[in-house]
Amino acid sequence: MTTQEPSVITLDNQNSVRILSQYVELAQQKGAYLLNEAEILKRAIDLLINNVPDHEINETLAKNLLIQGVNKGQKEGCYTLNDASLLCKVVQFVGTSLQNAVPQQETQQEKVQETVQETVQETVQETSDDLSDLADPIPLKPKEV
Repeated sequence: MTTQEPSVITLDNQNSVRILSQYVELAQQKGAYLLNEAEILKRAIDLLINNVPDHEINETLAKNLLIQGVNKGQKEGCYTLNDASLLCKVVQFVGTSLQNAVPQQETQQEKVQETVQETVQETVQETSDDLSDLADPIPLKPKEV
């Protein structure tokens, strides 16, 4: 019986984005995203991996969207424990690299990014799986005689 040596992954900007995009794709296959969430995640992947220009999403926003995507995939139970452990390290790496990026002055592009993020957050809030409202009693109408 041979023992398998654990593989070591050295994270850099390129392979961390590829890892995030692969796990976003896996979560999509397991039904973790709404259609509009899938569309914006696809645009983020296209920008980061395929260099497809997008006038609403820049590299920083795209990376943040992928991080949000894998977090939602984890919340939906799409990953194994080993996968989640790897993703935790990748998210920490990407988050640190984003924090170390040189701050830029706020531009029209950044205002559009904020709007896109707010739209995604509102969509997530509107589509909550919280069913607690169903437990509220239904008021009875008086019976007419």
